[in-house]
Amino acid sequence: MSEERGVSSVLGIVLLFAIVVGGTAVVVSVGATALDDTRGQLDTGRAEKALTQFDSRSAMVALGGTSRQGVQLTARGSDGYSVDDSRGWMNVSYTDTVDDETETVVNVTLGSVLYENGEEAIAYQGGGVWKRTESGATMLSPPEFHFRSATLTLPIITVGGGPTLGSSATVEKGAPMSIEYPNRKSNAEFVNPLENGRVNVTVHSEYYAAWGRYFEQRTSGNVTFDDANETARIELVVPFNEDFDDVVATTAQAGVTVNGNDPKPSPHETGVAYPLADTRIEDKIDFCENDPSNCDTSTALTSIGTDGVYYVDGDYSGGLDVNTNDGNVTIVVDGQFEPTSVSVDGPNSTQVLVRDDVAISDTLDGSYSPGQFSIVMHSSGEFDMNGNSKLSAFVYAPGSTCDLNGNAYIVGGIVCDTIDINGNPNDFTYDNSVEDVDLQLDGDITKLTYLHVTVNPINVTSR
Repeated sequence: MSEERGVSSVLGIVLLFAIVVGGTAVVVSVGATALDDTRGQLDTGRAEKALTQFDSRSAMVALGGTSRQGVQLTARGSDGYSVDDSRGWMNVSYTDTVDDETETVVNVTLGSVLYENGEEAIAYQGGGVWKRTESGATMLSPPEFHFRSATLTLPIITVGGGPTLGSSATVEKGAPMSIEYPNRKSNAEFVNPLENGRVNVTVHSEYYAAWGRYFEQRTSGNVTFDDANETARIELVVPFNEDFDDVVATTAQAGVTVNGNDPKPSPHETGVAYPLADTRIEDKIDFCENDPSNCDTSTALTSIGTDGVYYVDGDYSGGLDVNTNDGNVTIVVDGQFEPTSVSVDGPNSTQVLVRDDVAISDTLDGSYSPGQFSIVMHSSGEFDMNGNSKLSAFVYAPGSTCDLNGNAYIVGGIVCDTIDINGNPNDFTYDNSVEDVDLQLDGDITKLTYLHVTVNPINVTSR
């Protein structure tokens, strides 16, 4: 018995020692991990402050305040700083919608000053400071992109130098600043104020999503994201004539074609700067699909009696019977649209937003005025009229091809990219009720009148 008690005592001591050693190892391991995480967070926080200060000093150099500045970087983890003059690019292009030509204003590599710590990165790029984590990219300090009162001022800052930086850096002016717009020497059309067309600013960057969100904050225009190519683009549109005073108008120059030597419809105009309605249509589809309570999907289009938004998820072929006494009616068709009859009763308007093609092969006119019924088309769709068809309406399809065959006849007005008219009659009737049709495109565009673009290089080296 005494020997058994002696063995039990030794085993107990061994087990106790193992528990103590194991517990100590766990505490040391967890503590070391927590300490490393804390150190990493502190290093990243210091890098954020350092590059934000770097941003302000670099702006002084790039934009003319001084020719040289020194910047103190964080002492700990300073080996994580580097200069990469190949990261990211910005492209500014101008499309003259009258001549249907697009010219590059500037296409330049941005470069960056970068701090990396594991999965996280902080970067100075394009005059802004950006952060990348596993959850995505965010903006810490805004870039040099200034939009106000229809004027865009874009002093593009490019970064060269490096490649490695220590605990401090020197920022110096690079090549002399170049003025890209307005620039009478490079292009006679690169002058202010802009008279027509649109300007696209595109950024390629690993922080593209944060760039795009900033564009959305600064403007109300159309921002698009290309995840596959890591780009964000903002489209700015020169103010356009919102009066529709032609029976036929095309956005393409010389966009009206008629059969043989027949005269063109009158009044007509070509090369007109009208913006696409794509964003409005896509947003309205999302509006209906994301919350079905936003739109009426149960009421037949042949018995609409109240104002609001009515949604068709797919193609629609059939009649429209709308009473607008309560207010305006919007019909969203996420597919093709082939109306067989139209009746609009009441003082307000009916608009049909169409995602795909529109086909007219019947007589569509009633007691309403053409300005009360409009069809607004996405640029991915085509417009066709065939046979002894007639349409009293305003058709807005500035990105679409329009084909009118047989005895197709329009009363009101139509806007297309191009229009091909075959058959008789082709002397369509303009109705001035379409002159002031409200297409509600203000949310799709940011109006631009003055553009100022410069390229401002800086060199960053260790000191």
